[in-house]
Amino acid sequence: MKQVWRWAKPLIIIAAANVLIGSAYASLCVWVNPDRDIKTFYPGADSYSTDIKKFTSQQEIAIEKRIGSKLDPDENEFKFYRVKKQGRVAGTVLSHQARGKYGAVQTVIAIGNDGRIIGVHVQRHREPTNLNQDSFLNQFRGKTPNDPIAVGNDIQAIPGYDQSSQAVAFSVKKILVIFDVLGR
Repeated sequence: MKQVWRWAKPLIIIAAANVLIGSAYASLCVWVNPDRDIKTFYPGADSYSTDIKKFTSQQEIAIEKRIGSKLDPDENEFKFYRVKKQGRVAGTVLSHQARGKYGAVQTVIAIGNDGRIIGVHVQRHREPTNLNQDSFLNQFRGKTPNDPIAVGNDIQAIPGYDQSSQAVAFSVKKILVIFDVLGR
């Protein structure tokens, strides 16, 4: 029995780690560089606070219907980073991770108090091209959750990188819908 346990224990630990890592891959995303993004998207802002938002089953159904897909298993709460300027909320930042062709694409989305996109930044990716091209990211400015926000519709892909571009577009659409449904 001791011999079996000696071999089984490491396998159980490895299996548990794979389950945890695998489920976290899809969308869990940490905001990596708040200082840079606040200066870029909210000039003059001086701080931020974090609101954690959870959704009801009715809100989940509404979100999934509007984005056209199921939420990922780890998406049971969202961090709304409320950016402040002189104590007043200037806007909200959310981050999201989607799958590009070569791995995770982590996107930071800055939203104004009116629910429109202020800006988008890809904070991490493994794609062989620069996803932070102004000609690509500027297309998202001013978009609302009612816009299609899809490559081939109202978003032009980076030439040769349709899947990577769609990963960014999907993250933006999903976050805008979540922001709209869960409340500003």
